[in-house]
Amino acid sequence: MLQETAMETYLNWIKANGGTFKKIEFKHDSLGVGCVYTTQTVQEDENFATVPFKLCITENLARKALPDLGSFSGRIVQTLYLLLQRHSREDSFYWPYINILPKVIKTPLVFDDHDMRFIQNTNLESTTRERKAALFLDFEKLLEHLPEEIDKNDITWEDFLWGYSVFSSRSFPYTLIDPTFEGSSEVLFPLVDALNHKPNTKITWSRNGDPETGSLSFVAGQAINAGEEIFNNYGPKYNEFDHVAVKPNFSQDPNQETKLNILKQCQVSSDNADPLVFYFHRNNMPRAFFKLMRVLVMNSLETEHYAMCTDGNLLDFVGYRNEITMISMTLSLFKSKLYALKSVQLEKEHIPYWQTFALMYRAGQEDILDITIKKVEEMKHSLIQQMHQEEKEDKIAPCAPFLSIVNPLYFQQQDSSIELTSNEFVTLDTVVMTAKRVLNNDATFAAIISENFEPEEEADIIMMLCLVRENSKPDSRFRRFFDRVTAAQSNSVTSAPATDAAAEDRAELKEMYDSMIPAFHEAYPDVFDLKVFSFEAFVWADMILNSYSIENPLAIVPL
Repeated sequence: MLQETAMETYLNWIKANGGTFKKIEFKHDSLGVGCVYTTQTVQEDENFATVPFKLCITENLARKALPDLGSFSGRIVQTLYLLLQRHSREDSFYWPYINILPKVIKTPLVFDDHDMRFIQNTNLESTTRERKAALFLDFEKLLEHLPEEIDKNDITWEDFLWGYSVFSSRSFPYTLIDPTFEGSSEVLFPLVDALNHKPNTKITWSRNGDPETGSLSFVAGQAINAGEEIFNNYGPKYNEFDHVAVKPNFSQDPNQETKLNILKQCQVSSDNADPLVFYFHRNNMPRAFFKLMRVLVMNSLETEHYAMCTDGNLLDFVGYRNEITMISMTLSLFKSKLYALKSVQLEKEHIPYWQTFALMYRAGQEDILDITIKKVEEMKHSLIQQMHQEEKEDKIAPCAPFLSIVNPLYFQQQDSSIELTSNEFVTLDTVVMTAKRVLNNDATFAAIISENFEPEEEADIIMMLCLVRENSKPDSRFRRFFDRVTAAQSNSVTSAPATDAAAEDRAELKEMYDSMIPAFHEAYPDVFDLKVFSFEAFVWADMILNSYSIENPLAIVPL
């Protein structure tokens, strides 16, 4: 009599314990992955498999067997229980199931250096390294708490990773067994875990009975022809890496504490374990992320005005300067991630299945980043259109600084669906004040600047000089902006007490002014009139630069 194969023993074990299945067989696909195929057509609404709950390995079962491991997570305890059952071999009730589990489970936790290149520069790479380091600490701690009858030599690090990977790749939520269970717990479900995942698969999981004596059945949601693979639909559980994780960094910001407090007061959070970590999917850009980014890019003036803000709606739009900077930083963040992904050169042919899956994951990451970048670019385009329209209509918020919190309802009333006239293409530099824009209309001043300054190295000084020069012109196109912010500054200076930091800044500014303006007045008296280029004018220009400017390119946002 021929000896049973491991698969035959496994299937007979399921049947012997009350399980049923029909019209299916177990094979490996072209990549070597185990799959379930139909041997006959499975009709819509037909029950083709039932698995009793008593065949499952649950956290409750593992904790009863290992009662002294209460300080460890459920997955750690279940991993150890699985390894002990494997060590017992035929003496274990679960051996027929354990014996057909893959001997090597190629999750990222067991990737070698070459494999890791396939997830290089992805969120999964950093997550894997961090998780593996934390797991090793758990493993060492576990060895110290093993029951006396268990030999430490029976539990190796490699075995532990295998057992842990079984749960990370094959487990289901315990609520499949007990829908009333509250909390997070996992279960290994023989036969159920044999079906591969396919999104939108029409299949019903039908639960029957209680947690001790019940079972789970599969019911086809549509006809499946003979010879086709049967898929399961695990929902969001198996889409956990189909996103890009982003965590903006506040650590280098001198106003970090105030900004984090603004987020807290306004209840801006990702609602994840780390409130600053956001997940971007193909069809989802978290609204709270953009609120957080608006806080992140606030300059000192904006931070000061929002320091006591408790209304999260006021972070839907802070101001045009803030919005431009927010969009620019967001684009830079996502483009750098995309560049890092594409910079890794990898083999794409004649590679094992886990590397093929890693390439699929990378492609998905690139796709999400491409889609997100396109959507943010559209946000930028719409913003510039809106600014262009307001400039044409000579509109400006009533109060400076031009922030939502200072101008209640003004920005909320703006039309966000402006349509440009045909063939009109509006760029950012046409709706902001740049040195180039000023100098192009002032040939005399432009010649002096060109002769004495390096545009890239001395951009700040050039901009300050342009501001003073432009403000001296009664018919400047930025007249309303200059007048309104000047009035606001005068009120602010009158009411605000002097500080040591402000005095120090003013002294540094005075030193810069004295080293430059008198000499320019002597060389170009007709242009550098000291009544125009006074020290107070220099202080004013510095205020404009600090409060209303954006970078790359350096420009003033006059709205």
